Amino acid sequence: MKEKYYTLYRNTIFYFTLAFAIYTLFGRFAVLHALVEHTVNAFLYVFAGFFGLFLFAIDFFIYRDFRKMKYYPVYIAFIVCAAVSSVLNYSYGITSNLSTLVWLVVQMGLFATMGQLFTKKQYDRWLTLFFLFSGLIWGIASTVSLYQYVFVSGYRVFLNERMIRQSLYDNRLFGVFIDPNLGAFVAFLVIWGMIYLIRKYTSKIARAIAVLNIVIQLFYIILSGSRSTEICMILSLSYTIIYLLIKRYRLSSRKPSMIIRILSYIAAPVVCAVILISFFTLFKTGASHFAKCMSPEKHTVENELKRTDIEGNESNNRIDIWKGYLFLLKDKPVFGVSPRNAWEYADREHPGSYIAEHHYDVHNAYIAVLAGMGIVGFLVLLVMLFCILKTILPRSVDAASMDTQYFFALQIILNIAVFIFFYPGIFFTNGIDTLLFWPAIGYALQPKKMS
Repeated sequence: MKEKYYTLYRNTIFYFTLAFAIYTLFGRFAVLHALVEHTVNAFLYVFAGFFGLFLFAIDFFIYRDFRKMKYYPVYIAFIVCAAVSSVLNYSYGITSNLSTLVWLVVQMGLFATMGQLFTKKQYDRWLTLFFLFSGLIWGIASTVSLYQYVFVSGYRVFLNERMIRQSLYDNRLFGVFIDPNLGAFVAFLVIWGMIYLIRKYTSKIARAIAVLNIVIQLFYIILSGSRSTEICMILSLSYTIIYLLIKRYRLSSRKPSMIIRILSYIAAPVVCAVILISFFTLFKTGASHFAKCMSPEKHTVENELKRTDIEGNESNNRIDIWKGYLFLLKDKPVFGVSPRNAWEYADREHPGSYIAEHHYDVHNAYIAVLAGMGIVGFLVLLVMLFCILKTILPRSVDAASMDTQYFFALQIILNIAVFIFFYPGIFFTNGIDTLLFWPAIGYALQPKKMS
């Protein structure tokens, strides 16, 4: 009987993750977020969390596919550490930590298992559908944002109990997004998605639309002033160039010496950084002149794209934020101050501390684990990272067995792993990064030979 419904079960997971991934994108637009924030948003996230938990429970008690996932005991250990930290810190809040535990189970137990069981054809279909929808959504949003840059003066809207900047504000293009950093980061993922679709489809019209979308996303990234996305781009493109060099050397009849090859690998990120930064600088100059010609009354400030909010504060408060969370850790170094209730802990135990005064998110997923789950939880995370890297690092430069889907899974993992040095996901939050990261992890860890 259970085998009769297995295909239906796998299809349900496929479309559930896809639909939820697309829904999370809409929540990044200020206007749409304002419409759903106090209406359906909370309900849908709770429903999605418990529906995902329900799907995992089916697997846990019936199909037990999660046991096919490589290193699954490490994921269990991580979830257990989060649960222990939550119990030890229950007096500072229960609901948010319970939600976090639910999502950890869903992400590591359901999403990663889905990726582990994906065939190349199934992962291709998931990526294709996601990139089609996300490309359309982000293409429209970034186009509107570029229009705002030229013709709409900066303004603010009240959202999430604070004022959200929109259009061109503080010398960077927020556009229609709540956060230009996440807006720019998703734009970069969309660029990779358009490249994926260009490789997949031969239609000239489809390819032309994809190329146009790449240009639009690139323009938004530059105007957004997102340095975290720039770092992701440099490292992502550096890996791509290094891989292509390895592939070329492998196929070459006259291989360069080992020294030449090593030097070329070292030069790749340097060249990427120089070209990217130079191009971004030149483009900003050209964009400023263009905007001034098109709408001179709205562009009267010189160097309007030079960020002034970080002068004398190059980390944009991040170093102070990280120090603030590590300051809380000294009270409870073993299991931390709980995955999601650091604010409450700071308010009660250290009311004069930096975190209590400002209530900033941690802006670093790795420090979030260290502060929230303590040394024990962080050690489990290090074991998890070691196990994952032990498998995917050798395969990331294996030009003989690399295929398109695996390469794009690696790009997703690399970019999100770098981005969360500056962003609170992917362990104690749920959003587009988690919906992409954990299936990619599962897919990247499966055996080389896959039907």
